[in-house]
Amino acid sequence: MTELKPLKKEFTAFITHLFTRATSAFIIILGRRETGKTDFALLIAEILYKKGVIKHFATNIKIYSAPFPFTRIDNLDDLRFWAKNTRGKKLFLFDEFGKAMRRRTPMSSLNVKLIDDFQVLRKYKQSTIAITVNEKYIDNVALGSDILDGFFIKPNFKKRSSNYQKIAYYYDCLANYGKSITGIPGTSVKFDTWDVAPFKEHGKTGKPILKDRDRAVLWDWCHGMTYKDLKVHPQEINRLTRKIIKEVLEKEVHSSQ
Repeated sequence: MTELKPLKKEFTAFITHLFTRATSAFIIILGRRETGKTDFALLIAEILYKKGVIKHFATNIKIYSAPFPFTRIDNLDDLRFWAKNTRGKKLFLFDEFGKAMRRRTPMSSLNVKLIDDFQVLRKYKQSTIAITVNEKYIDNVALGSDILDGFFIKPNFKKRSSNYQKIAYYYDCLANYGKSITGIPGTSVKFDTWDVAPFKEHGKTGKPILKDRDRAVLWDWCHGMTYKDLKVHPQEINRLTRKIIKEVLEKEVHSSQ
């Protein structure tokens, strides 16, 4: 894993404040292509992890390496499951948010369900950082004061310098104030800058209803839940894994005879 970079105390204190003043937060990062929106979102995640504010992170961004674990989520079904079954505070980085919450299709199934779920997911202590090019592409409901806590704008400079990604403007919807931020460092997280970061309503397979407790625990563990979340010892997972693999192999052997 890569190591976290040193950060300015004032900047880290401000980010920490945004995500500790309430149980959860919903923040949008706006900016044109190549203004460092995704990099900035991942930097915020780094700060929250380093300060111990949030321990669980998920995203539809393609991550190569990071100083802390990310769960890859690219659909609403898996996001709901992760939010409900991961204990404690959590953060979802939602890249290409404008493509999922299109203003031109306000009554699409995904639009409606995302709007309904934003409030519900916050009850599970899930914060969200949504990343998009411009607010004009987002459904107006997502910009409402009852959902949105604040937004960052990453400015676009025609004549770029080495410092062009180190600036952001923030407006707080709850306290009604603006703030300029300078000297923003790059993230330590290595990610795919060119990945499309799709987000769909449904995953390839939803979670099945498993009546057998052992299989249910193993399913959750295979899909990103930790030993602590599941309240089991690592040796228990090892035992269950051996048990299921043995059953599958013996069934294959018998069926081939």
